[in-house]
Amino acid sequence: MHHQPQGDSIWGNINTVVEIALNVYYIFAENGEGIMIPKDKAKDTISDKAAAAGRSDNGYLCYGKDENMDIPMYEVLQRRVAACEKIKAQALTQMQELKRDGSLRLSDYFGECEPPAKTPDGEAGNLQKVRNGIYFASTGDAAYFLVHENVAENFMSPIANAFGRKADGYLCYDLTTCAVPLGELRHIYDEADNLIVSEDSLYATLGANFKSYVDIYNDIVQEEAKIPPVEAPTALFLQRQLDAPQAEPAVEHSPSHETDNFSEQVEDYGFEP
Repeated sequence: MHHQPQGDSIWGNINTVVEIALNVYYIFAENGEGIMIPKDKAKDTISDKAAAAGRSDNGYLCYGKDENMDIPMYEVLQRRVAACEKIKAQALTQMQELKRDGSLRLSDYFGECEPPAKTPDGEAGNLQKVRNGIYFASTGDAAYFLVHENVAENFMSPIANAFGRKADGYLCYDLTTCAVPLGELRHIYDEADNLIVSEDSLYATLGANFKSYVDIYNDIVQEEAKIPPVEAPTALFLQRQLDAPQAEPAVEHSPSHETDNFSEQVEDYGFEP
């Protein structure tokens, strides 16, 4: 049965119909406007109390704009909020499952990632394994945080990936730029979270050196997950930064040249830390 109102209504001939929710239609007619709900769908759409407030006409319950239209609108919004809360709860549950089972899933699907053999500067030395596919390494005086491309593709945003330099199947970040991938991976893996010795310094580093990333990230995530502005020393969020004779200077960073406009990738930004 076709439930969309058409033809005549209590407000005259219908000009425009907009379905604002399942089985709930906003009507623009020649003599007025309002909401119409098919009577045979009312039980699944609104409460009995709301149904009783509608005017019955030709198989529909009608609510005028200047009369009682707020009644069904309020219940429609209630259901919309409830649906959003359900989706949010499901997403949070999935995130916790991912955090708990991430190690198993990655190993089962991809197998054990080969350790990095190279960095952008040459042979990778002094390897420190954080977990499967995540390492620290160095070449000469240059130290790097390395994330295997399989890990990055599945557990990091395209924006975070764009800041890495590719070498031997890994994305390589210096000890300042690694604030970006660590800020995301810490919500997935306890091993990554345990690397952070100063959350304030991590946030300060992101705010000082990666403002474009922070702006885009904060536009997408929920309020409680946003990166806050913090006044703290930068590039002192890792123990190895604290142990270094002198912390790396804060410098402006941008994604690698391989991604000319990383903001265009935000459509695929599937992660909500």
